[in-house]
Amino acid sequence: MTLVVSHTRIVGRLSRKRVQATSIFDDHIKGILSPWEFRFLAEALLSNLWIDWNIFVRQVLVLSCKGSITRSGVVTPARALPDNSESRIAYEIKQYGQGVTPHPTKIFSGPIEPTWAHPDRIISYISGLAPSNLTTLQMTFGSAGLFGPKRIHLVRNACAHKSKPNRSDVQSLRSLYITNHFYDPIDIVWGSNPSTNSIAIFEWIEDLENIADLATQ
Repeated sequence: MTLVVSHTRIVGRLSRKRVQATSIFDDHIKGILSPWEFRFLAEALLSNLWIDWNIFVRQVLVLSCKGSITRSGVVTPARALPDNSESRIAYEIKQYGQGVTPHPTKIFSGPIEPTWAHPDRIISYISGLAPSNLTTLQMTFGSAGLFGPKRIHLVRNACAHKSKPNRSDVQSLRSLYITNHFYDPIDIVWGSNPSTNSIAIFEWIEDLENIADLATQ
């Protein structure tokens, strides 16, 4: 596995998600789907999109620590540490996400993996891991204007953990995306951005594609 292969895989997955989103939306417009089917399929799409993105980010962080080759042929040397295994890196980012200094020899062994792509912690992960391509990754995942990961994470969590605060957080996105109604947090993914004339879910997928390009370039 290299950063090149990881990029190829996520590009393919994101392309399939775009096709699936188009199919769901078209079937809704044609009246083929009932309201609950429309929301169910949209939630499944968003959940799988977030899973795909977490897999990609995990691969990027692990490969960056182990050493790899970018799409432009640049060699990223491995960290000069005795353990660059995935279990060690998972343990480290879990600690960095909590603001704790990792123990020098421990590895991750818990049943629940850390959220590799957590938008509010990813920069802390990168800074703590300190791979040789640290600057590139910090600039990439901290890119101004690429809000896709943060908004996908926000809506996905509101769908998985339905509560008034989570719903309110998603509802704040209605200042950016116009929706005909807002019965459920997932409704925002079909909102239209009047400044770009684009639908939210497609904007967010494009953001993921741009980040994937930058992270592996």
